[in-house]
Amino acid sequence: MELSGEAFALALVVIVTGAAIRGFTGFGASLIWVSGLALLMDPDEAVPIIFCLEVFASALLIRECRDEVMWRPVRWLVGGAVIGMPIGVVALLAIDPEPMKLVISIAVLISAIVLASGWRSKRDLGLVALSTVGVGAGVLNGLTSAGGPPVIVFFLGSPAGMTAGRASLIAYFLFLDSLAIVVVLAAGLLDSTVLVRVAAFLPIMLLGTAIGARWFGKVDPERARFVGIGVLVALAIVGIVGRI
Repeated sequence: MELSGEAFALALVVIVTGAAIRGFTGFGASLIWVSGLALLMDPDEAVPIIFCLEVFASALLIRECRDEVMWRPVRWLVGGAVIGMPIGVVALLAIDPEPMKLVISIAVLISAIVLASGWRSKRDLGLVALSTVGVGAGVLNGLTSAGGPPVIVFFLGSPAGMTAGRASLIAYFLFLDSLAIVVVLAAGLLDSTVLVRVAAFLPIMLLGTAIGARWFGKVDPERARFVGIGVLVALAIVGIVGRI
């Protein structure tokens, strides 16, 4: 689908907005990008573009926060997600994903409200629990393309705090989106049109990501945590309103 000058300008606004939120909280860009870009181009173009931009954003952010990443839970969550995604894809053939998306959005909203109340996990999860969360996120990702919320809630509620949680989310999505790029490449969706648009969107995305990251560096981590919770609430409400 060709983009007019006006549509391209709107796409840039969507990209920079999602990137700034991603740079600040470590998550949130994908839903903003997919909601906006889906209005301007075909989904089979928008989704590969988003995966590519997500990887570039994570690669930019991870350089400055890799020392804060909780690598142990990230590894187990990613491993669980890799196992769970094929299960979710199989389930997609038997289950209507739309009701599941509504259930996920409601569960995310409830979880965000609990987090806003000041709740935090009192201890780190064991390997079995981490793997379970990872597998569950992978199943949801394969079934609904919305596997991020369980992991986001996990890290926002981590006793390690917002700085470590944000860094760990960045690392988690770097691995997961890199895997997604391999999948869309195998499916033949990374064509020349997608690559040209990634190149066109990349500078403004990197700028937005850098602005968000700079903002995070100037804000108290606890206040940043509540901004992250606010973004989670907003995404959940959008998901609920869009499906009722």
